[in-house]
Amino acid sequence: MSPSAVTNAEESARLQADVLAAGAVCWREGASGLEVLLVHRPRYDDWSWPKGKVDKGETLPECAVREVAEETGYPIHLGLPMPSARYTVGRSLTKHVSYWAAEVKSEKRPRPDNPKEIDRAEWFPAGVARGKLTRFADREQLDRLEHAHSTGALRAWALIIVRHGKAFPRSKWHETEHVRPLLALGTRQAMALTGLLAAWRIKRVVSSPWKRCVATLKPYAASAGKSIRTAGPLSEKANAAKPKKTAQTLEKILEKGRPTVLCTHRPVLPTVLTTLAEHAPAGLAERLPGKDPYMNPGEILVAYVRPGPVPRIVEFERYRPIDA
Repeated sequence: MSPSAVTNAEESARLQADVLAAGAVCWREGASGLEVLLVHRPRYDDWSWPKGKVDKGETLPECAVREVAEETGYPIHLGLPMPSARYTVGRSLTKHVSYWAAEVKSEKRPRPDNPKEIDRAEWFPAGVARGKLTRFADREQLDRLEHAHSTGALRAWALIIVRHGKAFPRSKWHETEHVRPLLALGTRQAMALTGLLAAWRIKRVVSSPWKRCVATLKPYAASAGKSIRTAGPLSEKANAAKPKKTAQTLEKILEKGRPTVLCTHRPVLPTVLTTLAEHAPAGLAERLPGKDPYMNPGEILVAYVRPGPVPRIVEFERYRPIDA
């Protein structure tokens, strides 16, 4: 794999922007075809995508979910990433807005929390919304949404790879390796993952059976009311002995087509990343991490998989919980 890496969107945005925000292009399939949700801000008298500024201690994905709930009343989970927006606010501040697609299945009417900020939220056919959007640049997200809808990628599901949190140093551990625990920092990273992982709709929680991996996913699993399924081939020892079995484990997860979070170890990541690369177009596969340590402790890699008989990855993202 190429030494280039998937951009860590969170860190890149923080380094290059003065104001961070996030939102979603909410969509549904109605009688007229693809429909999208726009919000009206009375202060500016404009129509736009629901979005808002990041709160302290929040990641961009968490912000997108919260802001959509506040501005539309809809609880969402994130789907395929949409193009981000960058523009100047005030006199000279650079604003970065991250967007994701989000399917809404609720039949309830949208209901903004604060009418002074958002007084109307309405569904429009995609063609009507194109003319309704006040900022011309907001059509870029709509273009991507319509293209993804036409190619079947809009319902891509998330396979999230987690590198376990910071563990007790290997060089100072004198007991059995599989019970080496997380450090206090690793435990904080695991706790912080709870809110971040909740931004996606996850059906299955899978982990290496080794203690530090299970402990990394335990807070999220408890919060989501899900059990952790352990898979022996995801451990360091099993991967070193039979990497093909590790790859087969990942292949089975891809074939099942159910949104899954999977936690494993740094030495296992080359096998995982190589397997993912085999299911992605060449240009996209080249963006995967290619140098040790591949991912930081507590970091996640989100692979968006297009539904179908042959699993095909259409996008990648990387994030770290804010306290990592």
